[in-house]
Amino acid sequence: MSKQIIYAVVSMLCLVLLGCSEAKKDPQNEFNYLTEAPIDLGVISNDAAAVAFLSGSLVTVSDINTTKIKNQFQLNKYKKVTGISLSQDNNLLLVGFENTLNVWDLKSSLLLGQFTVAGHSEFAKISKVAIYANPVLVLVGMTDGTLNLIDFENSLTKQAKLHEARISHLELGEHRQLIMTAGHDGQVKLSHIDSLKSKFSYTLPKRVTSAATGLKNETLFVSDALNEQLLLRPFSNTREPIKLVYHERFRWFRAAALSPSGDYLATGSSKYWWTLWDAKNGREIDAFAIESATSTAMILDMHFSKDNILTTLSSDGIVEFWDINTLASSLN
Repeated sequence: MSKQIIYAVVSMLCLVLLGCSEAKKDPQNEFNYLTEAPIDLGVISNDAAAVAFLSGSLVTVSDINTTKIKNQFQLNKYKKVTGISLSQDNNLLLVGFENTLNVWDLKSSLLLGQFTVAGHSEFAKISKVAIYANPVLVLVGMTDGTLNLIDFENSLTKQAKLHEARISHLELGEHRQLIMTAGHDGQVKLSHIDSLKSKFSYTLPKRVTSAATGLKNETLFVSDALNEQLLLRPFSNTREPIKLVYHERFRWFRAAALSPSGDYLATGSSKYWWTLWDAKNGREIDAFAIESATSTAMILDMHFSKDNILTTLSSDGIVEFWDINTLASSLN
């Protein structure tokens, strides 16, 4: 599909109904349509050069900038997909089902293997997956709070019961020393990759709805299903959490990303808008509407580049690019 650049102004009536200030629309913002079909799951690659998404039972890997399809895999329509992940070199694709994993080599489009995983409970299902290359590591979160770590190079599998409920978020730090996990038990943890023992833990009143970590785990963001949205400094001498500041009684957060510099936090709502925050003090900078084709559009994933370009992927199959430096300077 050829690249399409669209300029639009979206009326955010939903924000008025929610009691939020109206989100702005940047008329110069750039959009790419990846697909006309709605997306069920989607992830942006580590370098924001590719995107993998699930539509029905078809998994597609596309170039973000050209929208060219690089790989497509037809899945068993009777098997529920619980998660997808791209390796940081964009050469491996991981798809999680309820109890099995499929790994593809994207250079050859060949299926490398199928694996079965389990939790501590016999009824546990896969809830979250992540894959990393060089060497190949796979992280698998389970609905009973179990974390599985599969080290393919050393033929090792590690398992630990880190949470008391579903693991909803997981991410391996830049230097591959700490794993961030968060779950429906309200806990966010940093655990050492070798021992899987917790090095930091914080508990919120309700289940975690979004979580993000800085490049070196110096900052964590976590939100729950009630009204707690916190910036945490796990290894700082000052461990007092920074609470996000806004005027409404509560907000719902579905996605989050921290800028590489640690200066900015971006959060996605349950509707088609996102918010930019000052990560130093938790204050809202502004809210922005995404391009949408339907009234049910929402952000599935968001990612900061080292140049402070925020990429967002919506359930309508639209990728959008936001120059944070320009946005922030224009609001000063």
